[in-house]
Amino acid sequence: MATKPQPTLSIQLRRAPTRYEPTQRIAVGGMAEVWRANALFDDGGEHPVAIKRVLPSIADPLFRSMFLDEARLGMLLRHPNIVRVYDARDIDGTYIMVMELVDGESLRSLTRAAHRDHLSMGVPFAVYIIQEIAKALAYAHRARDAGGQGLGIVHRDVSPQNILLGANGTVKLTDFGLADATVHEHVREDDMVGGKLGYLPPEVIRRESSDHRADLFALGAVFWEMLAGRSLFVGDGDRATIQAIARCEVPALAGTMPSGDDADAIVRKLVTKNPDDRLNDAAILASQLSQLVARSDWKVGPRDVAAAVLQHRAKKSRRTQAPPVTT
Repeated sequence: MATKPQPTLSIQLRRAPTRYEPTQRIAVGGMAEVWRANALFDDGGEHPVAIKRVLPSIADPLFRSMFLDEARLGMLLRHPNIVRVYDARDIDGTYIMVMELVDGESLRSLTRAAHRDHLSMGVPFAVYIIQEIAKALAYAHRARDAGGQGLGIVHRDVSPQNILLGANGTVKLTDFGLADATVHEHVREDDMVGGKLGYLPPEVIRRESSDHRADLFALGAVFWEMLAGRSLFVGDGDRATIQAIARCEVPALAGTMPSGDDADAIVRKLVTKNPDDRLNDAAILASQLSQLVARSDWKVGPRDVAAAVLQHRAKKSRRTQAPPVTT
């Protein structure tokens, strides 16, 4: 993936690399793949990065436009809880995006393990993760361009898959590929529904207009899932999931776990059928969670996140190395 230095990357990484050297494919989907890579410099130095690449088989111009929109938006966002985008470019017809490398696991990977073992992730840990993502959303929702104009960002795909937990204790929101923002060059179709189905709010299912409150609904669904140890709305097939979201019935967490009453009250401010009844400010959510932490005297932070990631990796390794069961 050799390429020429460009000013945008030079600013982000302090200096411009001469080329990128992919070392390991991290993930692959239907439209793109992500590689761990090194940005190599003239003086022999290197910097670890992640490279997202549109698959060569994808010729859809809308997807390519959205890919560049994601990169353009990502380069504007500077927040410790948002994965940074350093650069994007077209190399001989191959679209790549150069991003911050998060050495860790997705929240989805951890929640799946918890579901399998019929475990809750615990109120203090869940509150900390949701609080960190609320900070990211508060920043994104209020972000402005250099001229002071609001960017109108709505992530539209807040889900456990897009929340990354680092082995160094970081918590980051990623993948603004479906986000709405005024800087985008492509126009979203009125009937275009994006995001993970189980985290879409009722107004999106009804194909009504939606705004930043859709992100708060999704975050509330993630919060409930972390606490309950199962998905809130995901049913047996898309139809069942859509019907569950339309009903928007939220089983009570109160009385089921320590501090469950407080957590349940916050979830119910987020997961509402009517967006007008919903808590509409991620900064207020982060503040309310902070107050809950202070009242409860919880001591949860980056060390706990790092420990959870390392423990999860150790369990995965043991499962991989376990001998097959014979009968």
